[in-house]
Amino acid sequence: ARVDDSLVLAPPNSGGEADSILCSWERALAWEARTLWNSTVYLVVANYKWHKAFDNVIASAQQHMRLLPVVVAMDAETEAFFEAQFVPVVRYTPRSEAAHALHYGGNDAILRYFFTSRLLAHGLRVVYSDIDVFLAGNPLAFDRTDAEISLEAHSYNEEICSGFWIAKPTPGVQRLFVALVQWIGQFCVQALCHQTSLDYALRGRPNHDLPGAFQNDRLALLRGHSVQWRFLPIRQFMHYTGPRRVDTPAHWLCLGDTELTALHIWRAAGSIDARILLGCSFGLWSADRPPPNIEWPPSDCRWCNERWPVDLMNLALCGADANQHH
Repeated sequence: ARVDDSLVLAPPNSGGEADSILCSWERALAWEARTLWNSTVYLVVANYKWHKAFDNVIASAQQHMRLLPVVVAMDAETEAFFEAQFVPVVRYTPRSEAAHALHYGGNDAILRYFFTSRLLAHGLRVVYSDIDVFLAGNPLAFDRTDAEISLEAHSYNEEICSGFWIAKPTPGVQRLFVALVQWIGQFCVQALCHQTSLDYALRGRPNHDLPGAFQNDRLALLRGHSVQWRFLPIRQFMHYTGPRRVDTPAHWLCLGDTELTALHIWRAAGSIDARILLGCSFGLWSADRPPPNIEWPPSDCRWCNERWPVDLMNLALCGADANQHH
């Protein structure tokens, strides 16, 4: 299936030919999910900048959750890769200036919410993951019965992170995601405003972006969503941190302290190549083949300067050759 912003940024239930085409794709996907995947989909938004991790996206979903990912491709190369692997994929193309403004450096600010909303409407549980979240176990083991949506926490502040969630198709969660798509499409003007919108809608507390100077009538879209939500346990769902040092306060949670289910290797660890190599080094690579063409040292490798203890690293480095392992 292929869609553009004429549908993504359209008012809810506006219909049209593009909506009908996408609905047909969604119905086929929903049948497959109910038949094979316990009414669950693993949603990933991807662009070709991350192509060296694509094999691992597929392999880790299969290994840990017995699912295939469902991929929203932001370019033709990504669409072609996943189609060739028989992975469900939908291609999105931004056309208007308003849509391009929502994709900072080719990244996604609205698609995770739009497609989560669409799949929830088909009665599916949606596990959404940023592509830089590396799985070490099955996140569905942490889907709590007392939560309609479970989300990743930051390790460095109390706000919600939009990089990983498990959302159930309850009426409240469906209304929340419809509202988030409307809000982001109308009012997002800076990177990560989509994340602060999700945080404000659920926690109902000020963050560094909201409420800001917005009037109450605009904020009403984000308010009043009585959804039962919980944080995923931060000791199992961590963001990248540096290693524990002698002078690290005992109460600070550091990478290497606990056994992980998922590690969000975000920009603080460095470039894409550096982050992929770190995932390998921690044994978080599920694909049979190592990631292609990563030179040592990778560019902008921030974690390389952290002096990681050797016993925390997987010396196999995903089958790296001697030059890469160095």
